[in-house]
Amino acid sequence: MYSWKEILPRMEEIRAEATEQFIDAWKNSQARYTHDFTWHETMGYVIVKRDDANKRIILSPRCPELLKEMGLVFDPGLVGAHPKEPKACSSARPLEEATETHWRPAHARFALRSNCGIIIFNVGEPLYLRKFSLEQLAIHSVECLRERRRIIKSMLDPDEMLLSIGQFPLLGAGTYIDHQTPPNGPLLRSQLLSDICLNPTPPFTLEIGGIVDRRGVVPYTGVPIYHDTNTPWPFVDESMPFDPFSEGIMMPTGESNRDSACSVASSPVADMANRNTTKDNNEEARSTAQSVPALSRPLLLDPPSNKNCLLLDSPLFGIGSGGVLRVTLCAADLDEARVLHDHLAPIGAIMAALTAATPIVKGHLVDRDCYWDVQCSTVDDRSAQERGIVPLTTAKGTLLKSRYGSIDTYLGPIDPQPEDAFRRQYNDNQFTYDKGSYWKMREGCGIDNLLALHVSRLFVRDIHYASEYMFESSSSGEKSNMADGQEHFKRFLGCSRQNVCLYPPNKHTGSGWEVEFMSLEVQLTDEENAAFITFIVLLSRVIISYRLNLYLPITLMDHNMARSQKINAAREQLFFFRRDVFGGRDGKSNGSGRISKRISKPGAWHTAQHSNGSSRPDFGIFSFYNSDQPETAEYVELTVDEIINGSETYRVTGLLNIMFNYLHTLRLEYDVEQALRRQLLLVKKRASGKLCTLATWMRNFVHKHPDYRQDSVVSQSINYDMLRTMNDIEEGKVTAPELL
Repeated sequence: MYSWKEILPRMEEIRAEATEQFIDAWKNSQARYTHDFTWHETMGYVIVKRDDANKRIILSPRCPELLKEMGLVFDPGLVGAHPKEPKACSSARPLEEATETHWRPAHARFALRSNCGIIIFNVGEPLYLRKFSLEQLAIHSVECLRERRRIIKSMLDPDEMLLSIGQFPLLGAGTYIDHQTPPNGPLLRSQLLSDICLNPTPPFTLEIGGIVDRRGVVPYTGVPIYHDTNTPWPFVDESMPFDPFSEGIMMPTGESNRDSACSVASSPVADMANRNTTKDNNEEARSTAQSVPALSRPLLLDPPSNKNCLLLDSPLFGIGSGGVLRVTLCAADLDEARVLHDHLAPIGAIMAALTAATPIVKGHLVDRDCYWDVQCSTVDDRSAQERGIVPLTTAKGTLLKSRYGSIDTYLGPIDPQPEDAFRRQYNDNQFTYDKGSYWKMREGCGIDNLLALHVSRLFVRDIHYASEYMFESSSSGEKSNMADGQEHFKRFLGCSRQNVCLYPPNKHTGSGWEVEFMSLEVQLTDEENAAFITFIVLLSRVIISYRLNLYLPITLMDHNMARSQKINAAREQLFFFRRDVFGGRDGKSNGSGRISKRISKPGAWHTAQHSNGSSRPDFGIFSFYNSDQPETAEYVELTVDEIINGSETYRVTGLLNIMFNYLHTLRLEYDVEQALRRQLLLVKKRASGKLCTLATWMRNFVHKHPDYRQDSVVSQSINYDMLRTMNDIEEGKVTAPELL
């Protein structure tokens, strides 16, 4: 394996090869049509160890050992590869024959991942009126999740527990892991985390190291503390041995050449995609590539403020250190994949609020319930030039977002027509893309403008490591037995994760165009996780069958993502959403661009901050408000309840009502339909507020605990009782009617 520093001299060569690999995948997919609708989910777990005598729970770094006992043959060069696709099977086959679990290690030694074998439905024609059996989705998927959990639990020691949680509450606070070693080790270079936390396998160590090396400094992240009655104010994070900001360690001590990987061959000009005016022809698209001037102020508060914030100092806080829940949908072809990518993206903030599960960070209650923004910040590898801290000299341009974040651009149809739901004005933000890769795709093979922009934006960033056979196959011209023809491109995909990700077909695994939904937070029980998996899978079918129009301007979508992080956002926040999800396809009806801004009680909603840390009061091109006539506005501010369950006041149908109508048209067997409705009922109650989120449950548990001192501190004893109770709830020993 090669580190970022070792592959830096060949980065432009890798970019060129990755571009060719995508072009090859795109060409091979032109005549491809996948008749079988397939999907799979990725689940992540955390293993903890109980110390009943001292009433404490710490992390157990035994996941690599457990995976080895399971017979896992881990190939470091294939990290991020798709699971193998099983042979087609009917929904009537037994669960053990219809599914196959693929276990994988994570970046942290206390976490592991699993993929269920792709579930294949019986699909009929025509394309937009598919009829398929939902038995596997309604019944077998939750059984599969239970079986996977049972397999891992059977291998644990008596004092260990398996939890599906997004982040261990005490990670980085005091004693938090078994066999803990002193911090500031050579692998993580963290003042908070011990090297024992990191999986010692080269891909994981190289990626963590590559993020720090490429940025030039440790990516510190400030997480706002929850201000309780006895919380010291102003709050100072005393867990750091020194103040990283006053000591000046945020900037490198010597000159760094890490930006050289982002330089264009002979010109450091930064090309920005101004999506408001870009046309789908070469000359006009070329004319909109604008040079980005050096900024007079940073795009991000750099260094971040340590006032009233907890400080995190390692990428491991945000990548591979907790449970995950992701749903991947295999589209029939590229056209369907573009539809799913675009219309699922605006749902990301809604689902993040509904699945909020991380109110505790580093042993403290924090002023947010979701972990999305924290994760995006901790893995931010942008240099000072890319963040706008210093003038551009060698970098490709200023990057407004971390490598993790919401989407930069909608894909739209290949050839937009007036009757299409997509309008170019929805892409009302700016982003940097690689000029060479863009024109190679546009002029070399005729890839359309929006898809070329979407892909070329990947290549303004670096990959953090490379395996030996990646270079061997490139230099010899022959594919290694381990290669699948997309090694370089998949590395760039892994360096730019968004709330919805698009993956090209892979001829070696047999997968088609795939869309992965990323913004769900993992839930405590298998029933909850299965319910949200069902919701996303059914929503994808409804989007295709009913041709729903869920488009929002990207600036509004970014505001929604920021609001979804707030405390109890599922009940208290307002989100921009389309009033009529069936209208606007003709480019005229419901296409006014007007926004109805809701007047609510103070504190019910907050003006969100853009992902770059600066306010955006103008909402791009959609700046006209008409609060007196919400029924004529294209976008309205709605609660999660109104978006999911509908609103007569704002004439909003509600996504669940559309789903129930869709299920009725399928004429399902009684037991299957009832199982689906039970799963969706959980989502309905969560949206309406009858059931609370896991974040709210955890916050309430801490507040009611006798050891809590109203100072925002979550002690070892509180954490012990809380995680024991959560484990008992998952095992059915304790009921939680407010949660389930």
